[in-house]
Amino acid sequence: MGYASLDAAFAFQNNVPPINSHLAITDCLKSDGNFLIHHFVVNQLKANKPVVLVGLAQIFNHYFLIGRKLGINLQTYKHAGKFLFIDGLTHLNEYTGQTPYPPSKAPTAPNDTLDYKNSKDTKNVLKSFYVLLKEYVSQRPGSLLILDDISVLLYNGFELGQVTSFIAKLKSLMESVQGTLLTVMHADEEGTEDVEQDNFIKTVLYGSNIVIQVQPLHSGLARDVHGQIDILHGPKSSNSDIIAQSMHYKILDNSVHFFAKGVSQM
Repeated sequence: MGYASLDAAFAFQNNVPPINSHLAITDCLKSDGNFLIHHFVVNQLKANKPVVLVGLAQIFNHYFLIGRKLGINLQTYKHAGKFLFIDGLTHLNEYTGQTPYPPSKAPTAPNDTLDYKNSKDTKNVLKSFYVLLKEYVSQRPGSLLILDDISVLLYNGFELGQVTSFIAKLKSLMESVQGTLLTVMHADEEGTEDVEQDNFIKTVLYGSNIVIQVQPLHSGLARDVHGQIDILHGPKSSNSDIIAQSMHYKILDNSVHFFAKGVSQM
């Protein structure tokens, strides 16, 4: 399963996030929230529910290797059609046009690619990306759709309005298939000086049901504590069972341990 101490904190039924909800994870350069993605992927698959992961920042091998550390073989689930990996990194825009495509039969090959070349509307490539993702999740009711990370879309020149509309449409799509949307985005304090980035973060958070903030310790570095996560009710929250709370975490070789603030760890 995922991280037991985090399961206890969320107390989700069957350890999977609620359907028809949007979980928004925010992190920063000093505290990468990627470890949370693996928690939700493992729990979803162990509950025999499908996962569609859009890798905007990482290739499949990244998730595969970490999954092995957590005791799960994503290749097996990928072969069975329970885990789908969509490459959103290598052919996202015209600047990646010369990037070679991986051999289709290679074990690490993605199930599909977000390829700007396949878009009929060059002014809104995200429309074609939405159509592609809709095809996959519509065939897999109850899916967990993960976008890691949506900040990449803004960094690659997509317009703010198009990106926020893309996220909003995906949320509606997941509600229509009784699924769940999980997004990851960077929310560094330095970004507050960038009006577009700041508006992007606020807009995405406004449409979320649960917000999970990953940040460094306010007191600075510590040997036994690597950072802090805050679990918050999003503006669209309707689940009173979720307890808003803050915890410290420590990243181990093959797990992550979460514990109450102020509790010392050996």
